[in-house]
Amino acid sequence: MSDAIGTTAAPTVAVFDAFAGKDPCVREVHAALSALGANVSVTTNPAEAATADGMVIAASGDTAVALRALLASQADRVVGQRLAGSRPVLVVGAAMDALFERGPKEEAGFGEWPGGVDKLAAPVNRATVAAAEGSAMLAGDAEFVFDAHTGVSNFELAQDEFIAYPKLSWAEGMPVLAGVENGPLWAVRFHPERSGEAGAAVLRNWIAQLG
Repeated sequence: MSDAIGTTAAPTVAVFDAFAGKDPCVREVHAALSALGANVSVTTNPAEAATADGMVIAASGDTAVALRALLASQADRVVGQRLAGSRPVLVVGAAMDALFERGPKEEAGFGEWPGGVDKLAAPVNRATVAAAEGSAMLAGDAEFVFDAHTGVSNFELAQDEFIAYPKLSWAEGMPVLAGVENGPLWAVRFHPERSGEAGAAVLRNWIAQLG
């Protein structure tokens, strides 16, 4: 039985490549989404990324290097444009760290959420993620591949009774933010494309809300 999502018209997904084809994570995310039935392209064109049904930014390796490349390619502006129109964005791996105000070397990030990113006390290779209450991303607790040396241990966005607070999923047994569901913006510090069926389920859930 195929894993592909049965739809009359497959949603279009643009995987934004800020790394000139040098980050294998981009290719792996493309392959994983394609296997689930999405109409996926890898692009360096901000206009194409802005108009697809869904946009993905994925990065592995050094967060500071990824942040520089993402800013140089105007990924922050494309994300901002999409979110202003409530158009879905999925951010994967080291790219999640770029969404905060400050990177691991105190450099400016995208500023979607307050606070900064820190070097972890020890690298996180794999970890079980405790699903946030009411999560649409995660059906329950599951193990994922992280390969993370940096991350967020304190989500600094203040509670506000007039807005829906993001759903936060954390790595079990360690203060590492693993996933955020913030309206049209979903972000995961782990790598669903490297995490077997648990990762495929995350991608399938994201595809399901496109359109």
